[in-house]
Amino acid sequence: MILMAWIFLGVPDFDLALLPILHHRSIVTHSILPPLLFLLVARRLGAAPIAGAMIGTSVHLTCDLLSPMVGFAQIWLPAPIKAPLGPLSYLWLLGNALVGYVVAFGVAYVTLPRGIAFPFIIALSAMTGAAYGALNEQSVLSVIVCLVFPTLAGVVAWRRSVKGNSASAAKAEG
Repeated sequence: MILMAWIFLGVPDFDLALLPILHHRSIVTHSILPPLLFLLVARRLGAAPIAGAMIGTSVHLTCDLLSPMVGFAQIWLPAPIKAPLGPLSYLWLLGNALVGYVVAFGVAYVTLPRGIAFPFIIALSAMTGAAYGALNEQSVLSVIVCLVFPTLAGVVAWRRSVKGNSASAAKAEG
């Protein structure tokens, strides 16, 4: 899981290798699509690498949220359109980052022991995000955001799992 989180930190920038087709910050690579494709291709590897891929991608997208959405910093549609999303780029990045974190929490909740799933994902997300924010973005704000976002997503995922467990227990009793 840790290895895939670190590998997938760089996957969104794979669009740079495909510049004739994709623009930098392509809507294709700056989304949870790459880890979802990884899920389809590498399902046999198990859940941990999938959760790690979601975390790495979500950390990258979270840090990209801090860029002003002008020029190359915007999210772009692929060729033949190659048009930017403009201010909607923030929503695209935010939505994909949060969904990626929530999916990682969901995978962890199903596969890891209950008591360690959420703390482990929060810790891995926070450490990966803090390192990426400090080393790649060289920004204290990106470190803070990468600590806050996975924690918020973890709280949401945890509350949903508690509600789901409560509803299941109520159905079993009634």
